[in-house]
Amino acid sequence: MDIETTGGSPFSSRITEIGAIRVENDKVVGTFNQLLNPEQHVPTFITRMTGISDDMLWEAPLFRSIADDLDVFLEDAIFIAHNVNFDYGFIKAAYHEMGNKFAMDRMCTARLSRRLYPDQPRHNLDTIIARHGFVVKDRHRALDDAKVLYEFYQKALTEHGLEVYNAMNHLMVKARAF
Repeated sequence: MDIETTGGSPFSSRITEIGAIRVENDKVVGTFNQLLNPEQHVPTFITRMTGISDDMLWEAPLFRSIADDLDVFLEDAIFIAHNVNFDYGFIKAAYHEMGNKFAMDRMCTARLSRRLYPDQPRHNLDTIIARHGFVVKDRHRALDDAKVLYEFYQKALTEHGLEVYNAMNHLMVKARAF
């Protein structure tokens, strides 16, 4: 999963886009891609980085309008994101704002990269894209960034094998906190 937001804090900023890929048995079985009306201005620097502007979001649905669909999409899944606490924190805050709880097992692909490639000095998404030669159509758009995470998962499986990947995955999945 990847999200785009109006800023860096889930307490003062809001989600503008959610992009997710559902993988079951190593196959993509669905995608979730939705612009959201954050009910606040998108700062100019965010628009420059993501290409997402106020005009694009004016008629987009509010988070509460898509929450049930997102629940269904995420059911029985592990929440995987790059720097997972950022994305997870925003999603959790959006549910909290509706008066709902949100809890999922989660895993961070930045931490996974550090464990699988300890010789590499950097593990941000741009570095991972360059290191592995991934092609990204629209960097800093949620679904395209989520696709990179899936490509990284496939690459990690190919280079390290299922046994090593599963061992790392087992060590790194944070159980949901209720």
